[in-house]
Amino acid sequence: MARTSAEIAAAIDEFQPVDGEWLGLDELLEELFQTESPESTLGSLFRVFERYPTDDGAGVFWGILHGVESIPGYESHLARSIQSNPSEFSVIMVHRLLNSGIEEVGGIDGQSLLEDVVQNQSVPEAVRTTAQRLYDKHRKST
Repeated sequence: MARTSAEIAAAIDEFQPVDGEWLGLDELLEELFQTESPESTLGSLFRVFERYPTDDGAGVFWGILHGVESIPGYESHLARSIQSNPSEFSVIMVHRLLNSGIEEVGGIDGQSLLEDVVQNQSVPEAVRTTAQRLYDKHRKST
């Protein structure tokens, strides 16, 4: 019997890679995006980025990014995530929105979100560096 999106979200919340192995998360994502309501799991998906703010999950995080971007209305979840626990992937997602001409992310100025990450000394340096690079890149294109 197929699991519900809530059951899959719980498994995603509990997932931890073992010896750098992320295949289990990739399988959970595949299962999740075949359900009728992946939008109900946005919190769990962003929490993966938050738990591993400087990682890419051996490429699996790109699957999360693309899956999330396919869900209408994800922007408010993104804004909350980047404000509470910024990660490289949440920074990348904000920048992708800015590049597509969307200036507000969940009702908040996207460029300000990036700038806040850059200035927040409690954010891992790698995340701040990525935010600075993307902020600067966006500024040059405007």
